Amino acid sequence: MCAQQTLQEERNQLFLDVHSGKRPARVPISIGITVEAALEKVGYNLLRDLYSPERIYEAAEEMARLFDSDTLPTNPFSQAAVYRYVDQKFMQPGADGFYQHPDIAPLEFDEYPEFIKDPFEFIVRKIQPRVFGILQEDPLLGNIKIKIARDVVASKFAGMGPRLVEKYQRANVIGMCGLLWAPFDFIADYIRSFSTILIDIKRKPQWVLEACEAVLEYEIRQIKNTPKRGAIPCISYPLHMPPFMRPKEVEKFWWPTFKKLIIATQEEGFMPSIFCEQNWDPHLDLLNDLPGTVKLAFEDSDQKLIAEKVTTRHVFSHGFPAIVLKTGTKEECIEEAKRTLDNLAVGGNYIFSASKAAIRGSDFKTENLQAVIEFVKEYGKY
Repeated sequence: MCAQQTLQEERNQLFLDVHSGKRPARVPISIGITVEAALEKVGYNLLRDLYSPERIYEAAEEMARLFDSDTLPTNPFSQAAVYRYVDQKFMQPGADGFYQHPDIAPLEFDEYPEFIKDPFEFIVRKIQPRVFGILQEDPLLGNIKIKIARDVVASKFAGMGPRLVEKYQRANVIGMCGLLWAPFDFIADYIRSFSTILIDIKRKPQWVLEACEAVLEYEIRQIKNTPKRGAIPCISYPLHMPPFMRPKEVEKFWWPTFKKLIIATQEEGFMPSIFCEQNWDPHLDLLNDLPGTVKLAFEDSDQKLIAEKVTTRHVFSHGFPAIVLKTGTKEECIEEAKRTLDNLAVGGNYIFSASKAAIRGSDFKTENLQAVIEFVKEYGKY
């Protein structure tokens, strides 16, 4: 067995152990750098190079070369060309070419009952034509064009990620099989908007509750049709709204259908990979109510409170304050990494990662991130 194969196997074992409740040899390290950040870091321009698979691959490889984390730092893939071609209203580029999700509400308030009756039918017949410009331009063939665009773009990036994983001997046991949302978040982020959903729960709370149940069934069908890949097949759930809601509102409107969705995810054989965005301190106790083992990534929650309140049968990740990589010295970054490990890694159920992925090239200093990775490799040994 060659040394490179041994390195990848060692890295894979770290993740297999931590996800099965076994203390790994050391804390696994997973670093997230988006293609936008990678392109900017190597000096490319998003307005032009975000549409170039060759430049994206080059930037992703440079991130792999610079940062020796256990997983690939940058996945060489982008749907920017699809967003642009289909005129995707949910993802719009700024003046510098960076895409963001605007706060739009394609579902009108009085359309709740129709949506509740059949979410899939409503999304296809009404939501999609409102958010895909190409469906307004070509109602007859628009959906075919969307599928062709997605297939063509996917083919351009096919094999790039696995090629870098093998070349740089990164772990490959975690299979990201899908991206879904808590039912309440789906409504807030994609059909009613962040601002209007919080008004809706006051105006027509029963409509919102029924809509969450309808979205739950819609997403469970998606899970059942999702193919598995990797030794640890995961479905990701970025959690959005609870930090902006009162605990009683979360417990009434948000939590019940989310818990049901996580149980359905587990019953289909997937590991839920949950990102608790922003500060979850008021809601940490709820996470103990999730059965089995889930992966919980924390952005701004208090590390000591997480360790105190959340059961160690779950896998913890993130937590290291990403801002320090941008503004701090190497010494300050290492000190912060030590604090994070001391707080979160004691139980052997922690994957080291920054509180959020780098989305712009200016989000981190290369020397800071390199120093943190090397420190965690040594200090994170059990």
